[in-house]
Amino acid sequence: MNKQEEIILFGNYHLRARCLPVSVFHKGLHNKIDILSNTLRNHGGGAALAAPQIALLKRIIVIDYLGEYYELINPEIIEKSGEQSDFEGCLSLPGFIGMVNRYKNIKVKYQDRFGDLHTIETNDQMARCFQHEIDHLNGILYIDRMSDEYVFNDETNEKTSVKHFLDLTRERFST
Repeated sequence: MNKQEEIILFGNYHLRARCLPVSVFHKGLHNKIDILSNTLRNHGGGAALAAPQIALLKRIIVIDYLGEYYELINPEIIEKSGEQSDFEGCLSLPGFIGMVNRYKNIKVKYQDRFGDLHTIETNDQMARCFQHEIDHLNGILYIDRMSDEYVFNDETNEKTSVKHFLDLTRERFST
């Protein structure tokens, strides 16, 4: 199955919604995970994708980053420590990056596509990726966690205040 969906853009209400937990693990769920994975793979350039980015309000994430692949259902950060600061971007806010503070080390509890419980400890850039995607499940975007008042255009490196950026992207990407 190679079905994929369009990635929704900033301004769409799905990106600000809190997702519901997955409680039934069956073939329909497997199909949704496969669609999410295909969408990420066929979009190119993204490290991960959360279900609300394809208008699915369920607690599902796929990560394909740094040579590792994860499918996380109902993920929850259960331990965190340290700090790191780096630029982040998002497939739902294309072309812009901003400086975000995150935990350096995290431990995440999650279920796989069959409902089996797992934990994973990760750090640095992979920890950043997990945190970014888990935030999506709670209606939080990286621009909500920025440590600087400016976002940068990834191609031109022009900086824009977050307030101006929000005004521009609301006009440009709202649905």
